[in-house]
Amino acid sequence: MSTKDPWEGKAYRPDTGGDNGTLLHGPNLPLILVIVAALAGMVSFLLLVENPFGPQTVAGAATTTTAATTIGTDTTVAEPDVSSTTVTTAVTDTTIPSGGNLDALQIKLEQVATGIPFPVFAGSIPGDDRIFVLERQGRMVVIDSTGLRSEPFLDLTDRVGSGGIENGLLGLAFHPDYASNGRMFLYYTDLELDSRLSEFTTSGLGAGVAERATESILFEVDQEGIRHRAGMLQFGPDGFLWVALGDGGLGDDSSQDLSSLQGNLLRLDIDSGDPYAIPVTNPFLGTDDGRDEIWAFGLRNPWRYSIDHETRLVYIGDVGQANWEEINVASIDTPGLDFGWPNFEGVDCYQPSDGCDMTGWEEPTLAYNHEVGCSITGGYVYRGTALPELVGHYFYADWCNGMIRSFKYVDGQVTDERDWTTMLAGAGQVASFGIDGNGEMLVVDSNGTIHRIVRA
Repeated sequence: MSTKDPWEGKAYRPDTGGDNGTLLHGPNLPLILVIVAALAGMVSFLLLVENPFGPQTVAGAATTTTAATTIGTDTTVAEPDVSSTTVTTAVTDTTIPSGGNLDALQIKLEQVATGIPFPVFAGSIPGDDRIFVLERQGRMVVIDSTGLRSEPFLDLTDRVGSGGIENGLLGLAFHPDYASNGRMFLYYTDLELDSRLSEFTTSGLGAGVAERATESILFEVDQEGIRHRAGMLQFGPDGFLWVALGDGGLGDDSSQDLSSLQGNLLRLDIDSGDPYAIPVTNPFLGTDDGRDEIWAFGLRNPWRYSIDHETRLVYIGDVGQANWEEINVASIDTPGLDFGWPNFEGVDCYQPSDGCDMTGWEEPTLAYNHEVGCSITGGYVYRGTALPELVGHYFYADWCNGMIRSFKYVDGQVTDERDWTTMLAGAGQVASFGIDGNGEMLVVDSNGTIHRIVRA
C-alpha cells in the first residue's frame, strides 16, 4: 500500500499536499516520474508525482457546471492550459452575485516581503498592521511598515525539529483578547519530530519580542511517522481553539482510531482547565468512544483549514494520497463527523480498494484529481473591504503548480467557481494563505515571499 505523504516526492513541499486530476464537487492515474519545471523564478527539481496540470479556466471567467464529477492527479510545474476546465458541480449553479461586477474584476499579487527562509504561514492581529510569519525551521518573524524586521519575534530553532520537510514550526493563533492578555499559541514538531502545542505569553500589542521562557506545553503527540503533521491553529467564533493533526504518514488507519489524536480536528477550551478544558459539545466527551479533544476525524493531512466566523463553517483542505485532493465544508455546530480517510480518498474506496461501506462518511464538498494538481493548500473565505466583488469567496491553491481558485458555498452547494491562476501568476509554491490586520488576503510562497491580493 502506498504511503505517499502530502509532500512526498515533491521537492521542497511544506506538508500541504497530495495528488491531482478531475474536479469533483459533492459526495487514477499511475504515478509517473516527471521532471518538474518550476514556475518563473523557481528551480527545476525531480519529483515522483502524478500528472499535475489538468485543464484550467481563465481567471475571472465562470466555469462550467455539470453533474457530479471530480478533479485530480499529481502534476508537473509547467504553464497550465487555460483554454478549458474540468471543474464540475453536483448541482445547478445558483450563483449569488458578489459586491460589484466579478466578471470585470482584475486582481494581482502585491509583494509584501521576500527573502524569508521557507515561510509556511502568515497571520495578523485584527487592526494591527504587522504580519507575523512562521519559518519552518523555527523562527517567527515580523513584517511591519518598514519591511521585514531583522530581529525575530520568537526564535525556537533549538526546540523545533524541522527534518523531513513536513516538520517544523507550523501553526500560530493569537488569543481573541491578545491585546489585553498577550496569549498566543504555536504548534510545532519537537526535536524528536513529535507534535507539540504550546502557549506563550507576551506583554500584548506593545511587545516587540516574545519570551521563550514563557512557553507552557498544552499537549504533545508521540507520532511514529515523520510526515503529515498538519498543524493549523485558529480560534472559532465559539471562542475555542481548533487544532488540526495529520495521521503521521504511515498509511495506517490511525485516523479512524479515536483513542489517538492523529488525523483529527480538535477543539479545546484554553480559557478553562489545566492546561485546558473540553467544550461540553465535543462529541466524545465523557464516553469511551474516543478522545475528549476530538471534534471530527478521518482526515489524512488537513494541512490548512479555516473557520468562516460569519457563516460558522469550517473549510478543510485535506491533502490526498494516490488520486484526489479534497475540500470538506461543515458547520462547526455539527461535531463528530467522519471524513472517511483511509477508507475513502475523494469519492473512491481506498482501503479496501473496492466494496467499501459509505455509511456515515462525509462526502467531500469539492475534490480534484492529480491531473489538476498534487497537493492542496486550503485558504480562507474573503471578508475584506478592498475587493467587495470577492466577499464570500473561499480561496484555495495547489502547492505543486501555483494554481489559485475560489468558489462560494451557498445553501450547501459549491457555486461561482473561479480560476485566478493567470492573474495571480508568480504565486510560486503556495504553502498557505493568510489574513492581514485589515482583513485582506495574503499568499505565502514557500520559496520565501509573502504576497497580498490586491486590485490590479
